[in-house]
Amino acid sequence: MSQDDVFFQGEGDNWFRRNRDVLQSDARGDWPIQLIGLMAGKSEIRSVIELGCSNGYRLARLKGILPGDCRFVGTDASLEAVHAGKEMYPWIEFHRALLSEIPVEEVFDLVIVHFVLHWVDRRSLGRSVSEIDRVTRDGGVLVLGDFLPDYPQRRRYHHLPGGGVYTWKQDYARIFEALGTYREFARIAFDHSGTDVSVLQATPSSDRGYCALLKKSLETYYPEV
Repeated sequence: MSQDDVFFQGEGDNWFRRNRDVLQSDARGDWPIQLIGLMAGKSEIRSVIELGCSNGYRLARLKGILPGDCRFVGTDASLEAVHAGKEMYPWIEFHRALLSEIPVEEVFDLVIVHFVLHWVDRRSLGRSVSEIDRVTRDGGVLVLGDFLPDYPQRRRYHHLPGGGVYTWKQDYARIFEALGTYREFARIAFDHSGTDVSVLQATPSSDRGYCALLKKSLETYYPEV
């Protein structure tokens, strides 16, 4: 069984049960919300998809800062999270899905993937990156966050210590920049294990996280010579 299957067939639900109360806490500690709030051009955003959205709590918060006619779509591996989201936020379009098989054909102005890629099986990482790119509109923004160790590393998933499941930690924004069609224009690094988000401070590699904003363009970053 692949690591993706482990989360799709039950561990995604377990994660949601453990964290559902925390998800509804103060949005001031949510870096995607903070950075999107500072973005220029928010009034032009008409579609948003969050991949790994849990119950849609972040999309619900974004509704207050994005245009009223914006379309909101979310996907998650947890069936329980998707069901809970449909009850709480019926205006969000939910899909149960893995990153490697996103069940929508459209492209979006804003794509959010925050602390999801470290769960992805390494055999499907390439497909997952391709799928994220596929749903990001030319000219759109990708909000990408994850762990930020000093070098790529894996750690055994402590909730399933004997299950051969890992968290794969690396700077995933660099993968998208290597495509040549993405350019990072903002980033915040923070202490993922900390609870005080009112101050910024140096953080050990093992606890460091980041959230980055990347702009996609199929031509701009290739100057003609």
